[in-house]
Amino acid sequence: AWRNEQKPMRPGPLGRLVRGDPGWDFVPQLAALPGEAVVDKPGIGAFSLTSLELNLQGVRNLVIIGVATDVCVHTTMRQANDRGYECLLLSNCTAAAFPETYFSALKQIKMQ
Repeated sequence: AWRNEQKPMRPGPLGRLVRGDPGWDFVPQLAALPGEAVVDKPGIGAFSLTSLELNLQGVRNLVIIGVATDVCVHTTMRQANDRGYECLLLSNCTAAAFPETYFSALKQIKMQ
């Protein structure tokens, strides 16, 4: 089954939510402070087609949080590990649509 044939695509790079779309913005409690970088992520992993790696020059350790644990968070953490970053996932700061995929992703991350 092809995912893109089953789900209508939204406008934007790779059919993802883009800056300015409804629901794109941060909740006020997590808004970027003045001078903090905000990286637009057009794909599943945060390193794919973004400037994230440029923003992380000199950084070796990452704390990973986000949604969805079983897709974007897991992919981003694997990409970071492949690039030599030491990663810590805060499991109580992640979520997924289904408990079984959430716990499966956490188990996979622990085994890496």
